[in-house]
Amino acid sequence: DEEVLFNLSFAVESTGKSYPTITPHTFSFNSAEGMCLDCQGLGYQYGADLTNNSEVMTLTVSGLFHYVSTAVYLPHFELFLKATQIDPHDRLSKLSSSQLQLLFNGAPEEMWIKTKEGFSFLWLGIQPILAKAGKVAHKAVRAPLIPLLHEIECVSCQGSRLHSLARHVRLRAHSIASLCALPIQKVLHFIEQLEVEKLLEDVLIQLKDRLQFLVEVGLEYLSLDRRAPTLSNGEAQRIRLARQLGSRLTGVLYVLDEPTIGLHPHDNARLNRALLTLKELGNTLLMVEHDPQTVATADYILDFGPGAGVQGGHIVAQGSYSQILEDPNSLTGAYLSGKKTIPLPKKRRTSKTHFSIKNAAEHNLKNISCDIPIGALTCLTGVSGSGKSTLMHAVIKRQIKPLIDSGKPFNKLIIIDQNPIGHTVRSDVGTYSELLSVLRTFYAELADARIKGLQPKHFSYNHRKGMCSHCWGLGYKKVEMLFLPPVRVLCDQCQGLRLNPLSLNVTYSGKNFGQLLKMTVEEAKVQFSLLPKAVRILDTLISVGLGYLTLGQEMASLSGGEAQRMKLSRELAKRGTGNTLYLLDEPTTGLHPEDIKKLLSLIHRLVDKGNTMVMIEHNVEMIQNADFIIDLGPKGGEEGGYIVCSGTPKQIAKNKKSLTGKYLT
Repeated sequence: DEEVLFNLSFAVESTGKSYPTITPHTFSFNSAEGMCLDCQGLGYQYGADLTNNSEVMTLTVSGLFHYVSTAVYLPHFELFLKATQIDPHDRLSKLSSSQLQLLFNGAPEEMWIKTKEGFSFLWLGIQPILAKAGKVAHKAVRAPLIPLLHEIECVSCQGSRLHSLARHVRLRAHSIASLCALPIQKVLHFIEQLEVEKLLEDVLIQLKDRLQFLVEVGLEYLSLDRRAPTLSNGEAQRIRLARQLGSRLTGVLYVLDEPTIGLHPHDNARLNRALLTLKELGNTLLMVEHDPQTVATADYILDFGPGAGVQGGHIVAQGSYSQILEDPNSLTGAYLSGKKTIPLPKKRRTSKTHFSIKNAAEHNLKNISCDIPIGALTCLTGVSGSGKSTLMHAVIKRQIKPLIDSGKPFNKLIIIDQNPIGHTVRSDVGTYSELLSVLRTFYAELADARIKGLQPKHFSYNHRKGMCSHCWGLGYKKVEMLFLPPVRVLCDQCQGLRLNPLSLNVTYSGKNFGQLLKMTVEEAKVQFSLLPKAVRILDTLISVGLGYLTLGQEMASLSGGEAQRMKLSRELAKRGTGNTLYLLDEPTTGLHPEDIKKLLSLIHRLVDKGNTMVMIEHNVEMIQNADFIIDLGPKGGEEGGYIVCSGTPKQIAKNKKSLTGKYLT
């Protein structure tokens, strides 16, 4: 009879090495069983290369030590400097490469240094210690060091974030890490080819469905291992939408805030089908939207207006799509029906000069080259994931930035994206736009203020001379509610006006400085119509469609589109050089056609002054106003990164290969 051996230790007979039992947790980088122990499941470790940090290299050797360490270890550091003949008073930029190598990366293993106490130590180097502190140090120690460090791929797991056991389990030559690195469309194709036992059929069906939902909402170009912080707001919202499609719930109210953000018109159709699927399951969808294609799919529309801010808040029209088109009170209906349109330029700008992009191959770009005209408005178009952001931020920005000092081809570079502006409660519209500094000076020059000896700082709620001492210039007291979010209670001393009584006694046209913060931009323009500096700033805010904001509104409360237009207005209020390159990332996000019309007139005014504008855009009206278009594609992810065509809007519209061109006719 033949002996049959059973292995209870999950061991390999040839090596004798045993492994823990494989469970679902083995493949999770968020569990102790599955994560790479060297990077704690992050996929990267902190590294330091201080030689590339210009601020650090201006320090002296001793100055660097005091910046990153404490005086306790100073005697040992001085012994090391003496042994290596490095002058502590020399600037780091003056040291030789061998001295920097010793200081930053450590001494060789044989170079032990003796102390007076009789023991020896080895200098490990500042950079390895900083990298280790970034990984394991206490939060208070780690926080100031993070700006000095950069992320480098974990050597142990090659960025996969998984333990070696999980990385070596294969399914048709794919580990879970290599499969997650593929675009979702390819993962779906791989899963569809699998044949499994009956026990796993339900799991496979669920897996196919979830991947299919991600494809349906236009995210087939993403990889499953894409980090959440790198996703745009639109991508993150569509992932949540795909999750709900997969749950197959009924009787649910879904509230969506502009799900078409960042979507090409070609992708909108797929998203609309996904939304209709949710509705057909018996759910109710309440959606804020400006996109004409998506608005047309609605069963019932509520049109708010007639203006924005204090001029809005009324329902001006309601009903079906056809009823809104015919309603004379609806500004939205007028644009949807074609009664009102965004005008096209009578003449396109042509340029004899351009700057060239050669062999760009970052991320998914396929070694592309193109010429971007100077003194013109250029739009980068294409489906989501086609490489537009990479071309703008990783190629154009990186190429132009080092040339700014020379003044050729541009003497100024302004990047306006949708990243949040301020995270603190003290950052508000008036402060960010630099309007309040003008108004403080104005109030300090009033007769009443001069009699009391008040200066501009006495009208600042961020300065101890001006702020209300009871609420520290916030206008409210924050009451902690233990297990509930904190509650803001109006300050009973300043009544929310944020300044002390002495400063609040100074008024202009019946308004003290605290009351100005509750005024809208449009109201402030009327109040200070005789103050040219203030009017200039207020006019630019109104011209980008932000006249409804109050001067005291917190910056953290603004939407991505509002934040982008705030940045744009701040730059426009400054005196231009006429030779500036503006990089804009979807400036029409969250804008009604009427606001787009205002924004376009402002953009044309800027370009007419000789400036160059390059923008990523999906809005058809904005694209039709461009002088030149570079259309990327043909699809997203690995299938994108090519220039499908380039030229004027008319030329793009005639190109049958261009998905953008279909919507420009």
